[in-house]
Amino acid sequence: MQPEQIKDSLTHYQTEAYTLRRQLHQIPERGFQEFKTQAFIMNYLEGLGLKPEKIIDTGVVAFIPGNGVIHETIAFRSDMDGLDGTEDTGLDCPSRHEGMMHACGHDGHMTMLLIFAKFLVEHPGLIPRDILLVFQPAEEGPGGAKPMVESGVFDRFDVSAIFGTHLFPFIKEGVVATAPGPIIAMTSEFYIDILGKSGHAANPDQCVDAIVASADYISSLQKIISRTLNPRAEALLSVGTIEGGTRMNVVADKVSLSGTVRSFDEEIQREMKTRMVEMARGIEIMYGCTIKIRFDDMYPPVKNNPELYEKVWPVLDEHKQIFEKQMIAEDFAMYGKKIPALFMGLGTGNEEKGFTNGLHSPKFNFDEKVLLSGVEAYCRIAMNEKAYKA
Repeated sequence: MQPEQIKDSLTHYQTEAYTLRRQLHQIPERGFQEFKTQAFIMNYLEGLGLKPEKIIDTGVVAFIPGNGVIHETIAFRSDMDGLDGTEDTGLDCPSRHEGMMHACGHDGHMTMLLIFAKFLVEHPGLIPRDILLVFQPAEEGPGGAKPMVESGVFDRFDVSAIFGTHLFPFIKEGVVATAPGPIIAMTSEFYIDILGKSGHAANPDQCVDAIVASADYISSLQKIISRTLNPRAEALLSVGTIEGGTRMNVVADKVSLSGTVRSFDEEIQREMKTRMVEMARGIEIMYGCTIKIRFDDMYPPVKNNPELYEKVWPVLDEHKQIFEKQMIAEDFAMYGKKIPALFMGLGTGNEEKGFTNGLHSPKFNFDEKVLLSGVEAYCRIAMNEKAYKA
């Protein structure tokens, strides 16, 4: 089979892709609690004659041998978990788990990998290299990629490269997008307590007003991007929550803030966090308050391996484009610290069909037909005659 014949061959799987996605859509589960999802995946793969294995509690991996022409193993990853939220998609197969939904396309990601598995099984001898399918839990948090790497599975199967795809509504339906270097931001969450001294609002001189101090501090934080970093730096700092005060006529003795710091460069990330601490010391001196800051570093930036990109870009079909950097976060980044990795976006955006709602929206939805474009990309990568091993 030639690469250009893959698209026609995959039309045979359209109905199954539709069914699989909708079955998975109904059972969203939190990270490391994906037991129903794991059972579904294991059952499907075993039905294909494969021998999947459970890993890191709720994950799954499955090995599919190639024809041995190229002596290497490459991996393809899908995330598995759902999100907290009440679905408002209008689908006739909504989530059966109250307060949970697949609002980030992971049901589609799993479907692509399952259909890819079936294609490989039904076309033995077509793929010149061994394939490892990776179904990873907890992408939304606390992060399943790191324990997946630490499990040793990539050493055990001697994996030389890993590929992943995410559905994105800001990309036109059916278009595959990727680029070399950093494409998804790293993220750090911050939690700040500003501690003052309470008292009656009629006697502010006898108090330390945490609300006034927090207002000045928040205003100062916004200047880190515009006045501390290089103007060419790609970064953001956002305060997402603020909570403080008890009564309208009582000076608040505590204000709590939380937010996120994001960039594509680890040194820039460190610089922003350092500046936040330095500004806090200044506010403490100015107002006589105490500021406590805690940072939770989440995922590093997703950096596509340039050599992998150079080998993959020519084999993708004509419906492709350069991926524009996004300030979202993705724990696929952890794989790139272990082995060469390439992350791609698959477009789901279609205004005529109404598929324009963003990721994590209760209305996020897509046409299942687009999933075969992702499977086709996987097939083209797997069939590539160039070795991915460095």
